[in-house]
Amino acid sequence: MSAAAVRRKSAEQPNRWLGVTVNLPPEEVERDPRLRDAFAALAEEAETRVRPAPGGRGTELAARPLEPAPTGLGGAAKRLAGRDPRQPVRSALRDIKSLLETGEVLRPDAPTTGQPTAGGALVRLATRRAGGEGRL
Repeated sequence: MSAAAVRRKSAEQPNRWLGVTVNLPPEEVERDPRLRDAFAALAEEAETRVRPAPGGRGTELAARPLEPAPTGLGGAAKRLAGRDPRQPVRSALRDIKSLLETGEVLRPDAPTTGQPTAGGALVRLATRRAGGEGRL
């Protein structure tokens, strides 16, 4: 398959759903005004849905970015620079989960290494990247 065909095929496919599972029953989550407010804030960036989690284990919140995900080297550069359209959606889902389960948005502590060493630089880079992606 040619590179142009791969680009065309990926442009035709919708973005994947990004999701989190909230440890609360679906009825409680759906009537919570904080969820409506949070999903309303995401309305211009993503399509959203709420459904029971498999096996009756809480509620699944999902969002699918409306803007196509960048691909190739340009996409990798955007991800590293924090300009990937999936990053704010992932972050919003994590914030919604935290807010519904604990009543506040929990943030990790800053790294304890502030040393200008190669290891310290690596920790700072990983911490910065994890904030947008939600994973390393």
